Amino acid sequence: MAYKPCPRCKKLIPQGMTYCPDCKLIADRERQERLKEKQKRYNHSRNQRNQQYRAFYHSKAWKQMSRARLSFTDWRCEAHLDKGCTGLAVEVHHIKPIQTVEGWEHRLDWDNLEAVCTHCHNLRHPEKLHKSDPDVIDLRTVRK
Repeated sequence: MAYKPCPRCKKLIPQGMTYCPDCKLIADRERQERLKEKQKRYNHSRNQRNQQYRAFYHSKAWKQMSRARLSFTDWRCEAHLDKGCTGLAVEVHHIKPIQTVEGWEHRLDWDNLEAVCTHCHNLRHPEKLHKSDPDVIDLRTVRK
């Protein structure tokens, strides 16, 4: 039978085992703690959105305005953040975020809206993207 060292304590363990029995308990406990922390962050970010914003995005006024903006642009992306973007606009982006006082006041202003494809909308919000995606351009570094 082939043996290998335990990644934590370096005791020899049979090939196919991840950890020795002692380290397995510790590793399982650490994994559970990481999962709890991840779940806590996930739930916090989901609940962070105020009911006011949810109600707005479900309102008849927003649905009509966003559809009108998409139709006005013939469903073409207005952002053009990615060179040669020919994406189909399926989302409407607020230029001034509605989480700010000024943005909330202008939430239905035509000039504060921009029809964008999903890719360009994700580029507008780099804080919401996965850091491991190599195809994502961080606009904060591009603008400098």
